Amino acid sequence: MEGDKIVTPEGVPITQAALAGELQALRRGRGLRGDVTGRIGPFLHELATGAAPQPPAGAMAATGSDAARLRAAVAGQLASLTRRLPEDLALAILAALALHEDTRNMRTYESRRQWLAERIDRVPRTAERRIDSAQELLAQEIAAELANRRARPPSVADEEQWYVERFTALLLLDGKHPEAIERRVIRASVDGLAEVTIALDVPVEAGQPRFPLNLEAVSGGDLDVVEDTAPTRTRYVIRLPRPLRAGEAHEFATRVRVLDERSMRDYYVLRPERRCDRFDLRVRFSRERLPAWVRRVTDEDVYSYNTYAGVPPAGERVSIDLAGEAVEAFARLRPHYGSGLQWGWPVPYLG
Repeated sequence: MEGDKIVTPEGVPITQAALAGELQALRRGRGLRGDVTGRIGPFLHELATGAAPQPPAGAMAATGSDAARLRAAVAGQLASLTRRLPEDLALAILAALALHEDTRNMRTYESRRQWLAERIDRVPRTAERRIDSAQELLAQEIAAELANRRARPPSVADEEQWYVERFTALLLLDGKHPEAIERRVIRASVDGLAEVTIALDVPVEAGQPRFPLNLEAVSGGDLDVVEDTAPTRTRYVIRLPRPLRAGEAHEFATRVRVLDERSMRDYYVLRPERRCDRFDLRVRFSRERLPAWVRRVTDEDVYSYNTYAGVPPAGERVSIDLAGEAVEAFARLRPHYGSGLQWGWPVPYLG
């Protein structure tokens, strides 16, 4: 580390100043809820896609559906990294970028800054300084994340080498600890596919420790590597029983146990980072403690379901059967957007 520059094995040297400038460009207009074509800089493009920029650095343009996917990927990555910031600074930068639920429909940066000023009971100039401080700190986090990714050898399980043909999940909430049985039918796109990498993202409240998870391979492969790549993310490498040929399908299953459910969010959402053709989800609740409502989450960005409040309209609700189960299916999932189920518990009667 030299000044604000991080020298990495490959690609353009990462500077905090350049990253802060790229974030600054996204604050204009509707922020990340608007058209950011041509305003996503090379380092944020690398953060979202994994493709390192090459000199000369400049804005990365995209059009049509590619632009929408890139915008969603950038928003998801920034939302994840923002959880590393202190709570007051996380609020500031999320508001500035229109990633906070209460600012997502505001058309101008000035209106979002005014909202933040009122939220923190300060004048707009103070809100501006807080946003600037948050932007600098987020730039540091992005620089460190990019340097960490560049330093790791590339995985053989990149998104071009295999995809998910069907993902089936059973989330059990009626036992001693919540657990999910996840089955993936994958299809190789190259010859010699010997391992696949999956990741789990666990939302963490600012200043709070991450609650413990335990993932084990049940069938179809062996758990080979477990690596925490960020405070909210763990990477798992599953070694397959034998190398696959291009076009060959294979099924493997994992079990994920939540060892401390006190901090568990009230949703199960799949946010695919590669092609996923079908997702079948079944959530089994305890019949002694049923939620007040369950809603279907379809292709939503992370902050839509992460900050969801209130009661969903009838059209979004999912029924619970006599076994205490809610079931939904999804097809051709949108990469970097979330699909699944979310629920709310009855409000305790205090009278």
